Amino acid sequence: MLIYRPGQTEQKPNPNSRVYWVLSRRSTRQNVFTLPAEVADSKKKALLRVQVRRWAPFANVGYVAHWSANRACVYAWNEDEVKATIAEAGLSERRALLYPEAFMREPLQDGLRLVAAVEGYEAQVWREGFLAFSRWWPVMPTRLEWEMFVRSAGAPLDEHRFVPEPSPAPFLDAPWTRQEGLLGAPMVILDDPRYALAIGVLVAAPFAYLAAEYLTLAVANARVNNRMETLSVETQGIRKVRSDALANLDEIEDYLSLEVYPSQFQVLTTALALLQSLNVKIPEWTYDVGQLSFTLTSERDIEATYLITAFEKSGVFANVTASRSGQDGMMRMRMDVLPKQTKTAGR
Repeated sequence: MLIYRPGQTEQKPNPNSRVYWVLSRRSTRQNVFTLPAEVADSKKKALLRVQVRRWAPFANVGYVAHWSANRACVYAWNEDEVKATIAEAGLSERRALLYPEAFMREPLQDGLRLVAAVEGYEAQVWREGFLAFSRWWPVMPTRLEWEMFVRSAGAPLDEHRFVPEPSPAPFLDAPWTRQEGLLGAPMVILDDPRYALAIGVLVAAPFAYLAAEYLTLAVANARVNNRMETLSVETQGIRKVRSDALANLDEIEDYLSLEVYPSQFQVLTTALALLQSLNVKIPEWTYDVGQLSFTLTSERDIEATYLITAFEKSGVFANVTASRSGQDGMMRMRMDVLPKQTKTAGR
């Protein structure tokens, strides 16, 4: 299985090759979702899909998750942009298995580290083999940015006060989260030319035998009927899985109908429109279940009263607070995001 990483300059793989397409940390968003313990295992993926669509700031979102009990470490990306990039590389999106950079690098069992990513730097907190917290910067983080990350991750600041040197995290031959099962290994073998011919011979042998037996039409017909019955039994499990998947579509739509809060994409668009004229930067942003908090920085002084009034009048936010964080030009804002039906009723 070939691995295609961002920024590669060597010869592109064959368009029909199966590849691991590595998504750079810069092009993804990461979050950890904790689902209610009482949710059945069969419903977890559907519920996670609803939460990811509400959280991710993309109109068309793709994502992959690593599970630990009822927690899921999710990396999400802009599906439209990734498909366009794969097409520009001359590859088929159906032959590309998408994985975030963190799932292709050697993991930790426990600890905190700073990784020099393909683009920028990613800080990671690992707990019992689970990537519990992550943050990315385009350049090496400052000490203030590092301390904010350590506090947000719940790690002891005394032990991690200074920005560490980037840790070696080599790329693996396959994602450490992969669980191929019975069908995954054969697909990898088929991509290897050393085995493809032998497998082709093994597959063709039964057909040669049946061609010889075709001289007796009655025997051949009996063999065909027997084979059809066998296939019916062998595919019974596959057909049941397909039926269950179609049934889950209705459940997913039910979950989507329960979304009372606007998506993060809508909230982010509204907030940026309100801040557009102020020439500010947003180094930290958190949105979850109707609660929004973020930090903004500006080279000139901004009145907290002005920000509170602007956000309150938007009709999207309520209970807005703004406070200085102790640094020049840095302000922390917290607010409630109004449910969709509340905004509709107030029109």
